[in-house]
Amino acid sequence: MSMHQRIPTLVALAGALVLTAAPPLSGARAAEPDELDKLLDEVGKDGDLGGWADRFAERRPTFPYFEHHGYFRFRADFFHNGHLGTVVPGVARSGTSGIPAPITENAINNEDPDVSAQVGTEDAKTIGSANIRLRYSPTLHVSESLRVRATFDILDNLVLGSTPDFNGNLARPDVPLVAFAQSQAPPSDGTNGFRDAIRVKEAYGEFQPAFVLRVGRMASDWGLGILANGGQEVDDDFGDYTDRALILFKVFDIYVAAAWDYLYSGALTDDPSSAFGQPKDLGTADDANQYVLSLFQRPLTEAEKQKRRVDTYERFKPAFDWGLYAVYRTQDFDLDTVAYRDWQEEGGASNYDQLGLVTRGAWAVIPDLWLRYEQRFDFFSGLRIELEFASIFGHIDNVNNELGGAESARDIQQFGAALEVQYDTNQLSLGLDAGFASGDSAEGFGVLDRNTLSEQDGSPNTDVTAFKFDRDYQIDLILFREVIGTVTNAVYIKPWFSYDLFDSPEDTLGIRLDLLYAQALEPEATPGNEAFLGFESDLRLFFHNKAGFMLDVEAGLLIPGGALNYRPVDNANNRDASLAFTLQSRLTVQW
Repeated sequence: MSMHQRIPTLVALAGALVLTAAPPLSGARAAEPDELDKLLDEVGKDGDLGGWADRFAERRPTFPYFEHHGYFRFRADFFHNGHLGTVVPGVARSGTSGIPAPITENAINNEDPDVSAQVGTEDAKTIGSANIRLRYSPTLHVSESLRVRATFDILDNLVLGSTPDFNGNLARPDVPLVAFAQSQAPPSDGTNGFRDAIRVKEAYGEFQPAFVLRVGRMASDWGLGILANGGQEVDDDFGDYTDRALILFKVFDIYVAAAWDYLYSGALTDDPSSAFGQPKDLGTADDANQYVLSLFQRPLTEAEKQKRRVDTYERFKPAFDWGLYAVYRTQDFDLDTVAYRDWQEEGGASNYDQLGLVTRGAWAVIPDLWLRYEQRFDFFSGLRIELEFASIFGHIDNVNNELGGAESARDIQQFGAALEVQYDTNQLSLGLDAGFASGDSAEGFGVLDRNTLSEQDGSPNTDVTAFKFDRDYQIDLILFREVIGTVTNAVYIKPWFSYDLFDSPEDTLGIRLDLLYAQALEPEATPGNEAFLGFESDLRLFFHNKAGFMLDVEAGLLIPGGALNYRPVDNANNRDASLAFTLQSRLTVQW
């Protein structure tokens, strides 16, 4: 197509898009869908617009160059009765919530009359704090097909006011009491905190000729994120990262990805007294490995994403994405954890002969199916339906971690699924989220529970059937995110609606209300031996700017069910769970 031929085509295309995007004027005829398709195909036939487009296109960067992404996050949260009123001071493992009671409620402060008389420890219920994180994710583009990527978390979830510079933390004799500290010190693991000021989350290299080869430590993410979740959302706290060698290629229209994950290397020569710079893996017998194979169809390249945007938002064609994700994990032997810990503490070589291997005989097969359907009916309304179903099948010959212990086998059968349905019409969005995670009849409930996994008669639990959602798949503010720790041994349903007050693509100012109902699948595994987990309502006010500024204010109210009552075996100190409330705010600058 010549230059003179392209210009009328572009003018016609622009006119057609305008007529399609707005109601036609009286007597005017909007472009028919087949005419619009022809115009779109004509313009994109050659893949570019020739010299005219080149005059206005951005200059291609000179290699090497950096691409910068990340965010700064400030969060403040307030919890009232987050511990549900089920903590019994001085009673070990009491309480039914992952949120602890205020420190004035523990045993020593209740027993000390000088403290209790001044701070009022009787029925204290409120805790609150603020924290920050700076995440920086640069990509170094070495050439057209070669790049290096890393992710750094700086002051990761640092609680404000947690690292004062005084004698107790940093042995400063000139500041003996924290009341007179004048500065905050950088956090350092083992010195004045449990985390270093800078934490490297990702570092990998990628080579992309006709396929993609990626090696290093990288985020692992799949589907909705109930099984593998990279924690890339601005309110995520964890993230799954794996040491992986991955190859990705395309067969016809299907992407195929195969990966080898280094889950655990066992004993290493990595200790400060070593005279060698490169640590060694002391054998492969104690390694844990994982092999991943996935097949999927979804837009991956920029060209594919652009075509999807045109098909979905201009041609209103339905879009269907799918994926199959399969994992095989295995470990034959493991280290005697007590001997290995002693070996590390004593410098390595002194008791090398004491490093014993424990038979593990562990394997697992983990299949996952992901489906996504999207349909835009016009520029202002559309439907999205997304589903993920995961399961875990496996066996462990011996769960004992020490040499000489009695072997104990476990069978693993777990299932979980999540469904998200969203309908948009103009400024209103309506949604329904639902899901389930298989439960377990054994005692011990939730990720943060401190009870051992055993049957109620004290015998070991030989069938492990409790599936746990990835903790970065968040559906609420209190019940699953904080009290239980994640979705496990539960079925839930959550209708929601959201309304954007601004009819603008630049800024969003809106309100969202979520109503969550949840019930346990195995009531005998809950602290209260009942099925009803609770009802929660969450209200969020949000302002999002296209430039990357986001402000969210959220409030949540949990009405706990009988499943969260505290019912010890001896029925002493029974506690009924009571209402919990949270108020949270989040300010984010994203780029």
